[in-house]
Amino acid sequence: MENNQISILIPVYRKSNLLENLLKRLISQKIKKEIFVIIDEPMEESLEISKKFRKEIKFFLNKKRIGKANALNKAAKMSSGKILLFLDDDIELPNDNKFLEKIIEEMKDTDLLDIKKEVIKKSFLSKMTYYEYLGFNIGAWLLSKSVKKCPALNGAAFAMKRNVFNSIKGFRKAVCEDSDLATRCFLKNCKFRYTKKVNVYTQVPSNWKNLIKQRRRWATGMALWFKEWHKELLRGSVKYPQIFIPAIFFVFPSLLLLIISLLVPNPLIYKLFSIFFLFVAIKFNFALPILLFTTLGIDMIKGLFASLIGFLFLSVLFFIFSKKLGFKFKIHEFFVYYFVYSLLTLLITMVGLIKVFVLNKDSVSHWKV
Repeated sequence: MENNQISILIPVYRKSNLLENLLKRLISQKIKKEIFVIIDEPMEESLEISKKFRKEIKFFLNKKRIGKANALNKAAKMSSGKILLFLDDDIELPNDNKFLEKIIEEMKDTDLLDIKKEVIKKSFLSKMTYYEYLGFNIGAWLLSKSVKKCPALNGAAFAMKRNVFNSIKGFRKAVCEDSDLATRCFLKNCKFRYTKKVNVYTQVPSNWKNLIKQRRRWATGMALWFKEWHKELLRGSVKYPQIFIPAIFFVFPSLLLLIISLLVPNPLIYKLFSIFFLFVAIKFNFALPILLFTTLGIDMIKGLFASLIGFLFLSVLFFIFSKKLGFKFKIHEFFVYYFVYSLLTLLITMVGLIKVFVLNKDSVSHWKV
């Protein structure tokens, strides 16, 4: 078998609108490589692409759906590169003729490489998920810089040394097959690195129906992943609380909103407000409605105050890290993300956890894994 520096593996289900451009960018890379595309239940568009690129790329066309884990394991066995690069079919590569060369360079002293991922901004939902992915990137960067290990992974684009992939026996059948792989690497003390020197652009669902469907799948997968590995994950959190806990809040920023609202008692500032308005009401009759509003609405004010404090705090952190990692930050977009989108995804995740841990509904027979 011919030895290559890097093997690229791309799973596809039926078709992908971004696949052809992705393959063109990969083929143009001036480095020794091999590219595998595994297509389950290929549609006519996918068959045309396979015919067009069959001289440069190895295609596996499965008439029946075998699932992402099986597809990638199959391609990995057929590949020869010392480095395995896994790419989803819904990403775009930058116009960088040294893309693969940079990945090989970044892999020199690590086992698992997480690649910077930015969302392709085309719609309101893509603007929201842009900050969600920013949170993913921040969490990965924190773990990379501190403990050099990471128990979870966004599998849209990452690289791994072949010997490590073989040592953990590749992907397992799981909804979150990428995080499951990362957790097993984490437990084997494999070296982890996040890089911003190499980046990809990922496409996200363009409507609420598809987005919620995807996030429900993610939530169930995350719950099943956490159910299997919770002891190991909690031990890691206890060992490195200063890293793991902040990383969770970057992934789920609205968690801070809920915690503050539940735990913070009426602080001194609210009492001072009430005393102030009581004094004014004694002197001026027009202040009586204000006093009444203050008395009846103190809980609402407390919630609003806590929400704004949490928002301002996280806005500063997200802004700082966005500059550090090369992301764009707009305060009005983050405002909607924090108070609407992030809260929605947090609630979907909590529902997934309840279904798995409380109701014991852990069947994923309706998903092919």
